[in-house]
Amino acid sequence: MNATTAIAHPVRMAPRVRKRAPMEVRVARWLAKTFVIPSGISQGQPFELQPFQMELLREFFAKDGQSPKWRAIAYSIARKQGKTMLMAALFLALMCPDSPAHQPNFRGSIAAPSERHALFVPNAMRDLMEAAGRAEELKRRADPKPGIIYIGNATLLLSTGTRSQGHGQDCDLICIDECGLLSQNQTEMVDGMTDAIATRDGQILYVGTRGDGAFFNDILDNPDPRTCVILYAADKGDDMSDPAVWRKANPGLGTIKPVRFMKDAHDKAEQSGSMTAFGAWNLNMPLTPGRELLIDYETLAKAYRKDAEPIPGEPVHIGIDLGGSASMTAATVAYETSGIIKVLGAFPGAALSLEERGKRDLVGDLWARCAAAGELIETSGSVSDLAEFLPELIERVGPHPVRSVSCDRYRQAEFETALARSRIAWPIIYRGTGPKDGDADIRATRRLFIAGAVTLKRSLLLEGSLAEADVKVSTTGACQLQRAHQTARIDVVSSLVLACSAMLRARDAVKPEYTVEVL
Repeated sequence: MNATTAIAHPVRMAPRVRKRAPMEVRVARWLAKTFVIPSGISQGQPFELQPFQMELLREFFAKDGQSPKWRAIAYSIARKQGKTMLMAALFLALMCPDSPAHQPNFRGSIAAPSERHALFVPNAMRDLMEAAGRAEELKRRADPKPGIIYIGNATLLLSTGTRSQGHGQDCDLICIDECGLLSQNQTEMVDGMTDAIATRDGQILYVGTRGDGAFFNDILDNPDPRTCVILYAADKGDDMSDPAVWRKANPGLGTIKPVRFMKDAHDKAEQSGSMTAFGAWNLNMPLTPGRELLIDYETLAKAYRKDAEPIPGEPVHIGIDLGGSASMTAATVAYETSGIIKVLGAFPGAALSLEERGKRDLVGDLWARCAAAGELIETSGSVSDLAEFLPELIERVGPHPVRSVSCDRYRQAEFETALARSRIAWPIIYRGTGPKDGDADIRATRRLFIAGAVTLKRSLLLEGSLAEADVKVSTTGACQLQRAHQTARIDVVSSLVLACSAMLRARDAVKPEYTVEVL
């Protein structure tokens, strides 16, 4: 071989190193391979995470050196978007030994406003394990309540979020569920829970729909530098009837929550006359679903007519709220055919003047101005005198037959006696103010005003009373009138809903049809 001949040496290629997938991707693959969706419109299909759900896992597993990038994550989305199932999947990924994210000797905690809420995530964990045929791996101890969940050597403590709970714990992950429902005194538990993640360099998840809880809304709107906010919500000015807005707050619409359900919820809210609860729970808007106005001023103003006059001889329905020494006696007259509304109020004049009452009730000179407008009278005595009030009411009714008088049972005997002494034979309907009668009366009133089925001349008394009244909405959706503050007067509004409800029932009543056959 010639010395100058070049010798070819083989090139040694560096071995290819397969890049490991991020933890959130590996967890998502494990979930899809291990579990199936236990219920809902995708029941039986592999538990595959949606892109918006992957966002939470990506931020949760993000690292800053050896520590979590985020000390806290606030995750807020509309109802029925898989929040509970996602939390259950995350805890299973941390607790199951075959998971790529398994943490040996994991310790976690779930806190919620009530025992029922604290069991949402554990029940979802059980459902996933049962559907996967692994139910025997998950153990639950009921004591101390709400309980403790075990998978292998991993522990998940459940609590209802009192101030002392969390104290003395050492946790890798704490989930505070249904944060939007936390009451003011329950938010003190967060301090104890924050201390519980210190020694394990853990994390906190704040989860829920916004609701009207000040604590959760403050986290969402003003997060600290170590808190990540993941928020799916419609903006306050968005059109609640726009399907594009629905998807903004419901990224799982059509896959997790049926579109038909969303439309039905929208139509039901529209029919009820208030979209507040729909916007708060189904669109995650920054509203106060627990309290609403009966009628907003814009809707009331549309009902004003300067020339509003009843049809001669048409029947009327009267709503009466009988007051005591501090409160007003009020009546609303609703004309069945024309939809005309008239209101009248009365205070006892013995103890306080109208000016003094206005200062006490925090409405300034409103009562004096209502009296000057002829909508409010004073009676003798320390309690509104019905013998003086009824003639004023009869004068406002005019030459019209009274089809019904609706009132509550307060001062029932006195009211019946006053009618008998005045030789008035009005048919009386006694209504409750609770979630049955009260809810129906409120919804009927809203329906009439929104449909433009009632008219009235501008009323200072009604405007002032509407501003003082709140509609409290329970978690079941039932409505009930409530004072906006301790000295608020809602007597006129109470009489309004009674009269409007009676008028609507009369309008909706099926008229009998008679057939005459001549033989």
